[in-house]
Amino acid sequence: MMAKLGKTMRVDRARAAGYLSVGRALHATARDLGALGEARYGNGLAIVAIHAAIAYTDALTVAYGEVKSTDGDHARAAELLADVLGRRLPAAERRRLHAILNAKSHVSYSGAYYGLPEARKVLQKVNAFVVWAAGVYESRPA
Repeated sequence: MMAKLGKTMRVDRARAAGYLSVGRALHATARDLGALGEARYGNGLAIVAIHAAIAYTDALTVAYGEVKSTDGDHARAAELLADVLGRRLPAAERRRLHAILNAKSHVSYSGAYYGLPEARKVLQKVNAFVVWAAGVYESRPA
């Protein structure tokens, strides 16, 4: 069964570096928020970390496929990444990205306070995803 990729748009491969820069900046901000250790930053930390993963995902789909997800369902970005990368996307990274993206709804829209321990767990997943994604980005087509 083929996964639904949702809404996408074509993006010139040259713009991939911009998405990567955004991802790096958001990831650095999330790490800084985590280091501050203030409980009131739980939701903000998680959201910024999740958006870093989204930006890295966009960088990869643009670099490899000249396409990015514009779907309101962020889980579709993981399916698009799988479609674009094929076997270059290990199952473990696909699952990790799904877990990160699925946390977005809870963090943003549930009305629940997201504590620092929960946010740091999201950040740990994002940290691992970013290490993998940065390596794949460096191997991108010219």
